[in-house]
Amino acid sequence: MSTANKSKYTAEDIVALEGLEPVRKRPGMYIGGVGSAGLHHLVWEILVNAVDEAMNGHATEIIVTLHKDSRTVSVSDNGRGIPVDKHPKTKTSALEMVLTLLHAGGKFEGKNYKTSGGLHGVGASAVNALSKQLIAVVRRDGEQYKMEFSQGKPITNLQKAKGTFRGSGTTITFTPDPTIFPKTEFNSDTIRQRLEVTSFLHRGVRVTYHDETTGNKVTYFHENGIVDYLGKVITERGASTIHDQAFTVFKEGDERIELALKWTESTDEHVRSYVNGIPTGSGGTHENGFRAGLGKAVRNFIETHNLTPRGVKFSPEDIREGLVAIVSVFVAEPQFQGQTKD
Repeated sequence: MSTANKSKYTAEDIVALEGLEPVRKRPGMYIGGVGSAGLHHLVWEILVNAVDEAMNGHATEIIVTLHKDSRTVSVSDNGRGIPVDKHPKTKTSALEMVLTLLHAGGKFEGKNYKTSGGLHGVGASAVNALSKQLIAVVRRDGEQYKMEFSQGKPITNLQKAKGTFRGSGTTITFTPDPTIFPKTEFNSDTIRQRLEVTSFLHRGVRVTYHDETTGNKVTYFHENGIVDYLGKVITERGASTIHDQAFTVFKEGDERIELALKWTESTDEHVRSYVNGIPTGSGGTHENGFRAGLGKAVRNFIETHNLTPRGVKFSPEDIREGLVAIVSVFVAEPQFQGQTKD
C-alpha cells in the first residue's frame, strides 16, 4: 500500500468537547438513548431533583404538568429554590452553574442533602443541553427569578421579577430538542405511573399531575407509603394472598430501610426495589441482601419451632415462591452503574 494514501493523524485531530457539547454529541451516555426511554428520562432527571428536596424535608408538594403541545413538561416543587447568588469561582449565578456545567450541584459533600437520587451534578444540565428551550423560575426570600436557555446555553440573563412573592421553590419547564430526539411527544400514562410510584416511595409528599392535553388532573398522597404500594401491586397482578397482614420493616438511622411483603398463591416471586427513590430494575446489593436475609429468617423460624417436615429441605426459591415485596432503601452514597442509574 502506498504511504501517500495514508491519512495523517496529528494533534490537530484530537477534539476536546467543552461545556455541554459532550451531552449533545453523545446523549446516550447521559440519558440512555434518544428513543422513548431516553426522552422520558429527561422528566425523571428534573423530577428527582424535586424529590430530593422532599426527601430531605425541604418540600411537601411536587407538581408535574404536561402542556397542551404534549412536548413540553414543567416540574415544580415548594422546596428551598435553587440558589441564585453568584458563585465565588465562576462569578455566575448558582442557577446558571447547575444548568450549564456538568458535575455542578449541591449533593457532593452531604451538607445540604442527607440522601438523594441526584448524585453526579449532571442531570439538570444534561436536560438543558438536550432541550430546544428550558425556562427556570426560582422563588426565594420573597423574590422570584427567571432565566431562559436553549440547547444548554443561556439566552437571557438572570431576571428578577418586580414585586414580592410568597413561598419558595423551583419550576423547570423544558421542551426537548427535535434535532436530538426523533420523536418529542411524551406519553402521559408513562409520566402518571412514575409519579404515582414516587408518591408511594415518599410517603407524606403530595404529588400532582396535570395533563393539559386531556384536562385531567390527579393528586397522589399516600401516608402508608409502600404498604399501599404493595397492595396496589398485588391487586394488579391478580394474585390471592395467603395472609391478611403485610410483613413490614421500617428502620430509621444513618440509612433508612423500608420493606413490605406478602406471600400469595402465585408460583413466582415479584420484587420491586428502589434506592433513594430510584427504581433498580437490575437489582443490586440491597435486593440480594433482602433475599438472603429473608431466607435466613424463615429457615430460623421453621427450625426454632420444629416445623420442618421429615425428609424435606427448603431451598431459597421454595421460601420465596409466591412472594410479592417492595424494597426501598435510602443511603448517603449509593453506587449506580451510570447516569441512568439502572
